[in-house]
Amino acid sequence: MKNLSIKAHLWIAFAVIPIIPVVFLSTLLILQSPEFSLQSVTLSVVITLVFTLLLGYFPAKRINITIKILLEYIQEVISKGNEVKTVSFPRFAPREFHFMAEHFFIMAKKIKDSQQALLKLNAELEQRVEERTESLSRTNQELAILNQLITPTTPYPGGANIIRECLRQFFEVSGVAVKLYLTKPVFSLLGSYEEAAYEEAVSGSDDRDRAKHKNAYRYYVQAIRAGNTTFGHLVVSNSPLSEADRQFLQTLSHSAGIIIQQEMLSQTLQQNHAVLKAVLESMYDAITLIDKKREVVYANGRMAKLLDTPRDKMRGLSEEHIFDVISGRLSDSDRQIIKQARQEYGIYRFKINYGDTQQHIMLSAFPVTGDEHHTIGKGLVWRDITKEYEVDKLKSDLISMVSHEFKTPITSIKGSVETILRVDAEWDEEFKREMLTGIHEDIDRIQELVNDWLDISRIDAKAISLDREPVRPSTVVDNAIRKLPKHFASGAKIESTVAESLPFIYGDRVRLGQVLSNLLTNAIRYNERSPHIKISATSDDKYIHISVADNGIGINETHLGKVFDRFYCVDTGRERPSGGTGLGLAICKGIIDAHSGSISVESCEGTGSIFTVSIPKYRGNGGKYEKK
Repeated sequence: MKNLSIKAHLWIAFAVIPIIPVVFLSTLLILQSPEFSLQSVTLSVVITLVFTLLLGYFPAKRINITIKILLEYIQEVISKGNEVKTVSFPRFAPREFHFMAEHFFIMAKKIKDSQQALLKLNAELEQRVEERTESLSRTNQELAILNQLITPTTPYPGGANIIRECLRQFFEVSGVAVKLYLTKPVFSLLGSYEEAAYEEAVSGSDDRDRAKHKNAYRYYVQAIRAGNTTFGHLVVSNSPLSEADRQFLQTLSHSAGIIIQQEMLSQTLQQNHAVLKAVLESMYDAITLIDKKREVVYANGRMAKLLDTPRDKMRGLSEEHIFDVISGRLSDSDRQIIKQARQEYGIYRFKINYGDTQQHIMLSAFPVTGDEHHTIGKGLVWRDITKEYEVDKLKSDLISMVSHEFKTPITSIKGSVETILRVDAEWDEEFKREMLTGIHEDIDRIQELVNDWLDISRIDAKAISLDREPVRPSTVVDNAIRKLPKHFASGAKIESTVAESLPFIYGDRVRLGQVLSNLLTNAIRYNERSPHIKISATSDDKYIHISVADNGIGINETHLGKVFDRFYCVDTGRERPSGGTGLGLAICKGIIDAHSGSISVESCEGTGSIFTVSIPKYRGNGGKYEKK
C-alpha cells in the first residue's frame, strides 16, 4: 500500500468507501427475504462491487488529472520561478485547485524574492566579513609591529635597529617606504645619520616653512618626540598615504620616541654605572656595602684582596664573617676596637698582622641613605694608612734624630766655649788648641748634617749637579780611603785590589768619592770587631762594578729591601756605636741613579755585607764624552 500512486489511492477511496453501506443494506434485505440463499448473496455483492467501481473510477480520474496538472505547475514554478504566470486546469477541476495554485505561486514568488534578498545579503555580509578580516589582519600586523617597540629591549640590536625593522615590516604590509632620520645628538649613539637627505626632508616639516621650500610637499614628515624633545623624523617621499597609514605612523613615532628616550636613559645609566664601578674598582681603599640583612651587596677588588677571598664569592657574605676574618688577624686590644666598629658608626684605627709585617688600617663605618634620607644599608671603607703611619713615624723619628744629632755637637761646642771663656781660670795654649780642634770637628759634623739635608733635597727635586769627566776607578777609591778621618779609620784594615788598568768611568769624581766614603764609614761604624774591608772592581761591556765588602754586623734579609730608603735605620737590637741620620745610603743611591748606574747589597747577619756600585764606562768619541 505504501508504494501505490496517488491515482490508486484516490480510486480506492472513491470505489471502496461507497461499497460498505451498499453491502450492508443488501445483506439486510437478503437476510429478511424468505428465499435466502448463498448464491443470491454472492451475486448481490459482486453486482454492488462492480457498480461501485464504475461510480468511483471517473471522479478519481478527474481529480488525479487535476492533481497531476498542479504538480507539473509546481515543478515548473520551482524550476522557472517568476517567469511562470498562470496555470490552466480542466473545466471539471474544483475551484480549490485554482486558489491553491494562485496562493502557491504567490508563496513561491515571495520565497524566491526572499532567497534573492538572502543571497544578496549573504554576499554583502561575506564582503563585509572579508573587509573586516583584512582590516583586522592589518591591525594585527600593525599591533605586532608596535609590540616590538613597547616590548622591553636588550642592548642588542638597539632602538634604532628595532625601529628600522618595524618600518621594513610596515613596508611589507602597506607598500609605503618610510625612512628613519635621527637628530645629531642621538645619531652617533643609536643609528646612522644622512645629513643632506635629512635636511631636505625636515626643512619642510613645519607648515610655516613649507611655502619656502620647493620640495616641501614631496615629503610626509612625522616627528619622533618624547615630551618636548625631538629625536628624529619619519619621512615618506613621493608616496600617497591613507588616513590609516598616517595614524599608524603617528602611533609608531610616539612609541619610537619613548623607546629612544628609554634607551638613551638606559645607556646613560649604564655609562654612569660603568664609570662609578670603574672609580670604585680603581680606588686603593677597600669598599664594602652591607644591606639591611647584614649581607654584602657590593665589594670592590681591594676588599676581596684584603679578605683573601675570590671576588665572585664576596657577594652574599655576612657582615659577621667579614669582621671575624679581620679579627683573626688583630691583637687583643684591636679586637675591642673592631667589635665596637660592628656596633657603632665612626672612624677606627687598628693594625692587621701578616706574619712579620703589619698593615695599618683606618675603618670608616657610615650609614648609606637613599631618597628621603631613608637608610638602605651600611658602608665600610677600609683604608690602608700604612704609608701615612710610616710618614708620621718618620716625622717623629726625624725630629728625634735631628734633635739628637744636633744636640751632641752643639752641647760639646757650648761646653768647650764656656770652658775657654771662664775668667777664673787660665788655660795654656795647648789645651785651648785642643778645645778649638774639638769645636772645629763638631762644626764639621753639623756641616755634614746640613750637607746631607741639602743633598737629599736636591735628589728629591732631581736637581743634583754632576761635574762629569773620565776618571780612573782606582783614583776614586784611593781618594775615598785617604779622606777618612785618621782617628776614625785607625783601627780598620782596608785592602783595595782595584787595578789601574780598568777602563775609565764617566762621572763626578767628588760625588763618587762621597758614595765610597759613606760605604767605608758604614763598614767601620757598624762593626763589633776589628774592621776588615776589601775593595774590588770588575768590568763588563757597559759598567764598572766596584764592591765594598766588610766583616761587620750584617743586615737581616727582611731589611735588605729598605736600607736605601731615607731615614731608615736598621734596628739590630743592640746599642748602636754611633748615631746616624738614615740618609747616607739614600744619598748614595740618588747619586748613583743620577749617573745612570745602580747600587745593590748582599748581606748575612753576623757575617758582613757587600755593597756593589755599578757605574757606566767612559766611551770617547772624537774628544767628546758621551754617556752610554
